[in-house]
Amino acid sequence: MKHISKKLTTVSATLVLLLSSTTQASPVTNLVTNGSMNFSLGKPTGWTLITPGGELWNTFEPGIHSSDGGSYFGIQDLNAFAPRFSAGGIYQTIDNLTVGATYSLSFESNEEHTNPNFLAQWKVSFGNQTGFSTLTNTTWITDTLQFTATNTSETLKFLATFLPGANPQILNLDGVTLTQTSSVPVPAAIWLFGSAVTGLIGFGRRKTN
Repeated sequence: MKHISKKLTTVSATLVLLLSSTTQASPVTNLVTNGSMNFSLGKPTGWTLITPGGELWNTFEPGIHSSDGGSYFGIQDLNAFAPRFSAGGIYQTIDNLTVGATYSLSFESNEEHTNPNFLAQWKVSFGNQTGFSTLTNTTWITDTLQFTATNTSETLKFLATFLPGANPQILNLDGVTLTQTSSVPVPAAIWLFGSAVTGLIGFGRRKTN
């Protein structure tokens, strides 16, 4: 019985160690570079323009701030103003992700210019997953989308989309944060350790009886 008890202690300790190492969530850290849209050299630092050379805005209306404050990034609907064309949006690569973990993306957006009319929104991509911001006017709206990492690195992209009649509106973006909200599910192999422990306990009880 002492021999079985020793095995149980060893297996249980191993199980606890594995569970703690596989289910522990990462600290709440914003994985986005420059989510506050601070500008340098004509574009937000740390971001890449979807269409290089296209037009973009840095804080179109300084009096209408998001809760994040400071500068913000904007794309104008220029479909009716050729040969002018917009930068389309921005993207950046997010590294050091945990495959299978869930991530929460939060950001603020609004629409402004001559007649804000709920006809512009961001198409948001994280790897091969997509979502959309809420249609809004000059009021800044905060959206939160959930994504699951399928690779250790994913591209986070914001593409400005406009419904018919939106031109010449400007769609703005600010306050982008990406945080890990859940860890990877415990692998099935870990639960096999639990089954082994249960089996050993049952065997020990039979030996005692």
